[in-house]
Amino acid sequence: MKNAKFFYIFLIGGFLVYLNPAFSQSVYNFDEGLAKAKSLNKKVLINIYIEPDSWCSKMETVYSNEAVKSLINADYIYVKLNGQGTEKYNYNGKQITASELAKQFGVNGYPTHVFLNPDGSLIKFKYNGDMTSSFPGFVEAGDFEKILKYFANNQFKDTDLSKVF
Repeated sequence: MKNAKFFYIFLIGGFLVYLNPAFSQSVYNFDEGLAKAKSLNKKVLINIYIEPDSWCSKMETVYSNEAVKSLINADYIYVKLNGQGTEKYNYNGKQITASELAKQFGVNGYPTHVFLNPDGSLIKFKYNGDMTSSFPGFVEAGDFEKILKYFANNQFKDTDLSKVF
């Protein structure tokens, strides 16, 4: 009887941990993400990827890191965008494919990370003294946490990203 009671307590505890939002991450398509960001007044983090790609797959392990997920859940609406996709989305009053959207965001390699304000406007920032609107490439979890905090805390307004990480 004691073992059965322990089993049920363990099962219920595990289920509650599974339901905890800190351990899950909502992923939105572009249109849904923009609407959600506007309604919650949160910035948008866009993970622009292609399939199959080893660096994009490796970056997925960073996005699934518990500390990274926690920061994303707290401060962002997370959008995944296939950089070669043909799905159409509405951006700035125009229907545009995912691949055209990636080009509009200045993507020239994968994975690339783009940040938007809650109103959907592109966040521009300095990196190594140059103004840009996207951050390309694989980033280790610890460094990605610094990047997420940089945008969440609005440091992009007056600090070069290269000074942060």
